[in-house]
Amino acid sequence: MDDIRFDIKDAIDCNNWFIHSPQPIFVMKVDGRNLTLHRINRSACELLKCTDDGYQTLSPVGIGLFKSDADAQQYIDSEISPEGVTYATQIIPLIEPAISSEITLYKMRSADGQTYLTAFQQNIGNLTKVLSALRHSEFRFLMMAENITDGIMIYENGKLMFANTASTQITGYTKEQLKSTSPLSLICDYERERVYKLVEEQRKTNPNFFSTEVWIQNRAGQEKYIKCVFSMTKTQLDETISYNVITDITAQKLTERALIKSQEEFRMLADNSPDMITRCNRNLTYAYVNRAVGDITKIPVEKFIGQNIMDMELDQNMASFIEEMHLEVFRTGRKLKFEFRMNVEGKQHIFQASMVPEMSKDGMVSTVLNVSRDITQIKEYEVELNKEKQRIIESNSSIAANIKLLGVRLIETCPELKNTNLFTSITRIAEWTGISARLQKYEPTTIDVIQLLTDYHIKKVNELAEHGIKFTLDFPDDTIKIYTDLHILTTIFNCLIDNATESKGVTDIHVGFGSSDNNEIVFFVKDNGQGIKADLQEKIFEPFCTIGKDGHAGLGLSTARKCVEHQKGRIWCYSTAGEGTQFFFTHPIGVMQPNVGQSTAKNNKWARKKILVVEDTDANYILIEAMLKLHGVLQLSRSVDGQHAIDYIKANPDVDLVLMDIQLPDMDGYTVSRQIRTFNTKVPIIAQTAYAMYADVVKAINAGCNDFIAKPIQMKKMLSILEKFLG
Repeated sequence: MDDIRFDIKDAIDCNNWFIHSPQPIFVMKVDGRNLTLHRINRSACELLKCTDDGYQTLSPVGIGLFKSDADAQQYIDSEISPEGVTYATQIIPLIEPAISSEITLYKMRSADGQTYLTAFQQNIGNLTKVLSALRHSEFRFLMMAENITDGIMIYENGKLMFANTASTQITGYTKEQLKSTSPLSLICDYERERVYKLVEEQRKTNPNFFSTEVWIQNRAGQEKYIKCVFSMTKTQLDETISYNVITDITAQKLTERALIKSQEEFRMLADNSPDMITRCNRNLTYAYVNRAVGDITKIPVEKFIGQNIMDMELDQNMASFIEEMHLEVFRTGRKLKFEFRMNVEGKQHIFQASMVPEMSKDGMVSTVLNVSRDITQIKEYEVELNKEKQRIIESNSSIAANIKLLGVRLIETCPELKNTNLFTSITRIAEWTGISARLQKYEPTTIDVIQLLTDYHIKKVNELAEHGIKFTLDFPDDTIKIYTDLHILTTIFNCLIDNATESKGVTDIHVGFGSSDNNEIVFFVKDNGQGIKADLQEKIFEPFCTIGKDGHAGLGLSTARKCVEHQKGRIWCYSTAGEGTQFFFTHPIGVMQPNVGQSTAKNNKWARKKILVVEDTDANYILIEAMLKLHGVLQLSRSVDGQHAIDYIKANPDVDLVLMDIQLPDMDGYTVSRQIRTFNTKVPIIAQTAYAMYADVVKAINAGCNDFIAKPIQMKKMLSILEKFLG
C-alpha cells in the first residue's frame, strides 16, 4: 500500500500497474460535498460487471463502497491516517448478488490541491464461509465430544484446555479438577513403571502417536482398566497440542479374565474327567483331547492334535461313524446324542456321546465339543433289570391267570355271584395284574379310527341299552389312521365306559375323537352322571381308588392310564359335580413305520425304485449292491466313469437316485454332478467320499449334490438316505 503514497498525478501515470492490478481499485474525486467515481481499473470493472467507461454513471454509494451518503461524508470530512482505514461492506455488481468485501480506504491530495479517496477491495466471501464452517465444525465437535462414551482431553503445552463429560465420568474428577492432572497421573502405582517403559518404547518408533492399556484409580478409589490413545502435534507457533482419548474397558477386561479362568477351569475339569472329551475343528482335526482319551485308546494325547480321527490307529468303522456324526453337527448346527462301541483292552465297551456345536460370532459352527461316557456297566445293569422286569411280568401273568381261574371256579360253585360286584372286582384285579404282560406283547397295526369306533359301537350299544344307557358316536368326517395295538386301545375304551356305566345317574354316553395341532388324536368318553369333585379328579387314576362305587376294586381307570401312557399318550378328565364327566386321552397320529431290520422278502417298498451307482471300484460296488438288495432295491444300474453316468441319466430321466463317487477315472464327481444339473435338476444325487471333510461336503452341495455319505458306508446311514429321498 505504501507504493501509492505519492502525488496522485504520478499514480495515475502508472497506467500499466493501475490497469493490470489483480486487486479492484476505485479512485473517487471529492468536490465539496459531492463524491464521484473518477477512475477504476479493469479488475474493478470485472467486479462490477460493467464496461471500461460504464462506471461513470455509477455512484460510490450505489455500488456499495459506502453504506450511505452520510457514511461517505464522514470519510470526506475526517482525517485518514497514512495507513488507511479498513472496514467491511458489500459491493453491488450490476447483474450479480452483492459480494462480501473488505475495503481499505486512503485519502490523498494532488499538487493542485484536489482531494481524492482511493479504495482497494478484497473479496472476503470465501473467508466468511471458512469462518462459518470452522464455527460450525467446532460446534459439531463439541456436540460429538459430549455425546460419546470415550473420554477426550486436549492439552496445550501440558495444560488442559478441554475435557468432555465422559472423561469426568471415567475418572470421577470434575473438569476443573482435571486441569491439575496430567495424562498419566491417574495410573495405579503398580502399573507406573511398566507404562512409562512402554510409552518410551513407543515414542521411539512413533513420537507423535502411541496407545496403551492400563489400570487407573478414579477419584473414588476404584480401579478401572483404561485404553489410552495419545496423539501430539506442533502448531506454527511451536506450541505442543496433545490429544488424549480414554476408553473404559473394565467390563471387557473382567470378562476376559473370567473367560480365561473358565477356560482354565474347563481344562482342569476336562483333564481330570473320566469321560472322553474332544474338540474338533471345521476341517475335522482335533484341537483338544483330554487325558481320558489317551488312557482309553492307549494313544498319546499329543498325537491327536491336528489329526483326523481316520488317521489314528482305531477301528475304522467306528472312526468313520464318529467322523460322520461330526459332519452332521457342522452341517446342521444341531446337538447330537448317540451310542457307539469301541474295544477297550480287548473288551467291547459301549459309549454314549453328546456332540454340541460351538458357534462363532458370524453364527457358523466353528468347533464341535464331544463328551463320550462309558456306559457299559449301566447297559449291563439295564440288561439285568430287564430280565428281572420280565420275571416280574411273567409272575404277574401267572397271578392274573390264577385269579381268573379262581373267578371261574367261584362262578361254577356259586352261579349267583356272576353279575355281582365281587365277581367284577376279581375280574378287574386279574386284568390289572396281567396288563403289564400284555403291554410287553405290543402288536401294533395301522387302523382306521372311524372304522374302529363304528365296530366298537356295534358290539357295545345293545349291552349298554340293557343298563338303560344310550350309546352315541360323535366324530368329524376326517379319515384318520393310527398305528396302535387294537386290543390295548379297546381295553382303554372298555375301562372308561365301564367306569361311566358303574357311576350313578348315567343315562347317556358319547364316544368320539378330534385331532389336535401337534400330530396327535384326542379321544373322549363323556357321560351325564353325577360328576367328580375337583379335588378328587387326580386321585381317580390311582390303583384301588374308587369314589361313590361301593364294592368296586378301583382299578379300571388305573388300567386305562397304564395303557394310554404305554402308547405315548396322556389321559385326564374334566368334571363338574351334578353335570357329568368327560375323559380325554391322546394317541399319536401316523401309519406303520418300516422296520429297519426287515429282509428283502418282507421289505419291497423300494423294489420299483431305480438307482444308479457311479463307482469305478468293483469291491465298493459289490458292497453297495449287497446293502441295497438286502433292503429291497431290485433295479440297480452302474456307471464306472463320469461320462457314462451323464449319458445314462440323459437316456433314463426316470432314475430315482444317484450314488455319486467323487474319485472317478475321467472326471471327478463334482464335475459330473454339475453337468447333470444342467439338464436334470430333480434327481437326488448323493456324494460318496472316503474322507468326508466339511469342505468336501460344502463343495459337493455347491456342485448340485443333495446329501453325502462317508466311506466306508454304514448300513444305518444308507437306510437313512433311502428313507429321506425314496420315501
